[in-house]
Amino acid sequence: MGTIPGTRENDTGKNDTRTADPAKVDPTDGVRGDSAGPRPETGRQSRLTRKAIVSAGIEIADAEGLGAVSMRHIAERLGVGAMSLYRHVADKDTLLLAMSDEIGRRFPYPVDRVLPWRERVRVAVELDWDLYQRHPWIVLAYSSPRHSMGEQSLIALDWMVGGILELGVSVEEATEMALTVWIFIQGSALAQVGEELLQTRSQNDDGGALVDLLDGHADFDPPPHLAELAGTGARSSLIDPRQRLDAGIEFLCAGFEERARRSQ
Repeated sequence: MGTIPGTRENDTGKNDTRTADPAKVDPTDGVRGDSAGPRPETGRQSRLTRKAIVSAGIEIADAEGLGAVSMRHIAERLGVGAMSLYRHVADKDTLLLAMSDEIGRRFPYPVDRVLPWRERVRVAVELDWDLYQRHPWIVLAYSSPRHSMGEQSLIALDWMVGGILELGVSVEEATEMALTVWIFIQGSALAQVGEELLQTRSQNDDGGALVDLLDGHADFDPPPHLAELAGTGARSSLIDPRQRLDAGIEFLCAGFEERARRSQ
């Protein structure tokens, strides 16, 4: 999102303060029994970085879904102990925020370009749609403010707000409009990738009751207003998530303009 489309370093040093017990020191550790200190890191642990952890989390989410992301799974993938991850990432919430922000960094808004507000909205649609298709799990991550509003998201949001201010609305209203655009893109993308997220894709192309109604194959009496659509076959504009997104964005933008006109 507009999504949307790094997060600040937040290392806590957890588990980095453990010291050796003088009574249990192994001379081969190279630690003097009379001067306790941190255990030396293994080769892999010494090369462990926050970036590597975040990248591994993204790879797991892409391959297995967001639910498969855990500190233990990432540690296994990187060949290190799970506790060593906490020296770089405080907890899972911090990890998910960092993953979301990294995805936003990979799909950056052109914040150095001065574009009219409608073009900025269109940029958000194109970039965020592509982002959601490539990383479906991010739809779920972005649904939680604590996992989505990192530094990268704020940079993108600020660029969107700067354009919408052309309408003469307040910063607060412009922010509401920008967030509404993001939410609409996210909802449309969810309709596109939902089956993949739910892992319920079937062999048949059952589009549900609305598709049956439009095709004229409904086995029920349609409600009075929708009855006019029965058998029209207007599937592309009403069923296809991307076409609904494009049409809906136009409705939103028209509404923004009308709202701005009335407030002046």
